[in-house]
Amino acid sequence: MGRKNHYKFTGKKHSKKGMLSCALTAASIFAFIYVLYNSFSKQGNGSVYLGSAGILALVVAIIGFVQAVKSIKEEDTFRGIPILAVLLSFLTMGAWIAVYAAGFIFG
Repeated sequence: MGRKNHYKFTGKKHSKKGMLSCALTAASIFAFIYVLYNSFSKQGNGSVYLGSAGILALVVAIIGFVQAVKSIKEEDTFRGIPILAVLLSFLTMGAWIAVYAAGFIFG
């Protein structure tokens, strides 16, 4: 017999909070790369603005993490993007905290 294509239509949609948290996390990752590159190119003697940008990016990563956790709890939404955002924002927060802890310990 012929193979039938089975489609399952659902009322699920993509979470706006999940997409927002993914965008915030991506911004924090780009800021991490930018701040690290500039800090290394200046042999660790970056300006106050560079440190402030890092603190702001850490706060953005925390906000992204909170939004991602909230978006996972939403009903009738796809969970792929929010789960990715949770993982990436958690790793980004850990990287920022590690950089600042190393700066306080070794600096």
